Amino acid sequence: MNCNLLMTLKKQTHWCKYRQHGFSMVEVLVAILLLTVGLLALAKMQNQAVASNSFGNQLTEATFLAQDKVEELRLLNECYLAVIGKPQISWTADDQDVVTNYISQLSDSDTTNWSETDTDSDGIMDQFAWAGSADHTNADGRDGVANPIDATGATALTGGYTRTWYVVDDRPIIKAKTVRVMVTWGNSNNREVTMDTVLSQ
Repeated sequence: MNCNLLMTLKKQTHWCKYRQHGFSMVEVLVAILLLTVGLLALAKMQNQAVASNSFGNQLTEATFLAQDKVEELRLLNECYLAVIGKPQISWTADDQDVVTNYISQLSDSDTTNWSETDTDSDGIMDQFAWAGSADHTNADGRDGVANPIDATGATALTGGYTRTWYVVDDRPIIKAKTVRVMVTWGNSNNREVTMDTVLSQ
C-alpha cells in the first residue's frame, strides 16, 4: 500500500512540473467582454445624467422667467390700482407710464382665447380652458424685448425661451383678471412651463 501511495505522489509531482500558470486566452477574452459591457453601460448612464441635468437647468430657468413675469404683472396691477384711485388731473408722467404699461401688458386683447364649459349641466360653468393665441408676447413687456429670450430676459442669440401670456377679464369672478404666463422652449417649443394667477380689479 505504501508503494501505491508513493507512485501516486510521484505522478502528481511529475504532472505539476509541467502545469502552466496564469490565465487562458478564453478567460482573458471573457474578462475584456465583461469590462466592455460594464463601461458601455456606465457611459450610457453618464449621458442620461448629463441630459437630465440639462433639462433640469432649462426647467429651472423657464420657471424663473414665468415667475418673474407673474410678479411683474402683479406689481403692475397694484401700481395701476393706486394710480386710478387718484383724480386723473393729478397724474404725473410716471402715473401715465403705469397706465400705458398696464394697457400694454394686462389688456384682454383676444376675447376668444378663453372657453368655459358646464360639464355637469347645472347651469354653472365649471371647466375653463385657454385656446388660440396668447394676448401678449414678451415684446409687450416692460423692456420690449422680443422672443426668444435667454434666462435673464435679454434677447437670445440661439435657442432661448418664448414667453407669452393670456389675460381674461372678469374671470373667475367680476372685478378680477385671470392671467396665465407660459414659457416654452426646445425643438418646436415642445417644452413648457405655465403659471396662473388672479388679479383683483
